[in-house]
Amino acid sequence: MKFIAGIDGGGTKTMIECRDVTGKVLNRKRFGAFNINSIGEEGFAALMKEIILFLQSMGECVSLCIGAAGISNPKMKGQVEAALAASNIRSWQLVGDHEIALYGALSGKPGCALISGTGSICFGRNEKGETARSGGWGHLIDDGGSGYALGRDALAAAVRQWDGRGEETCLSQMILDTLGVETREELIAYIYSGDKSRIAAFASLLDEAWQAGDHVATQILQRESAALCELVCAVVKQLRFDQCEVALLGGLLAHDTPMRTMLIAHLAKQCPEVDCVSPYEDAAAGAALMAAAQLS
Repeated sequence: MKFIAGIDGGGTKTMIECRDVTGKVLNRKRFGAFNINSIGEEGFAALMKEIILFLQSMGECVSLCIGAAGISNPKMKGQVEAALAASNIRSWQLVGDHEIALYGALSGKPGCALISGTGSICFGRNEKGETARSGGWGHLIDDGGSGYALGRDALAAAVRQWDGRGEETCLSQMILDTLGVETREELIAYIYSGDKSRIAAFASLLDEAWQAGDHVATQILQRESAALCELVCAVVKQLRFDQCEVALLGGLLAHDTPMRTMLIAHLAKQCPEVDCVSPYEDAAAGAALMAAAQLS
């Protein structure tokens, strides 16, 4: 049986969607993390072998699209190329995870996808097929409106209060209660002994503080939602949209959160030509749709 397939290679899991050539979904299967930095070169090679065996068990894959972060990593790209060269899959493409996210979110239609998770990025494509992106530079120099930025700002507000140089905020006690620490040294040891996801985890405290009427939490949410608005406006301007849909993706925007509400309010004032929507399909479906487009 001939089929097409899309792969969403994520940092914690890999999702594969297979469709027949008419577009009907045949199967979806989950695998481990598609992250050569976390699972190592041997682990990644083993993952690719698993994926190829699964695809071969489904029949003849006539078109494949793989979407993943870090596609510029030569080691990852080399492993993917080697695995596919040894298979019977001849038509394939490797693209960024933001590309398949957009394709799935709007079912292949022109528009934008705004993603706010641990990091943040806006990616768009217009009717001419032109693409543009804003953000996605990483937490060291950017990532405004991301979980990392929110967590960092919550922690910054807490330590500023403890030093006597910032406003009083309930975030301070919430952070202490969450971590169970009592001293400056314990807090520093916790913060600097993990990766950026450890910082991003504190973002959830801002919703609770906002609901309690905390002024500092409200300021942080307003500032970071405005940063997301800037990402969207930049892409809309680059692609010269008169009107377009913007799919809101990622943990901070996928549900009815204060960030989502504030972002929509900012966009209504700064970029009224956009219509915020929830995604129609997920990134794995987007990869399968891109594989279908490649086939046609």
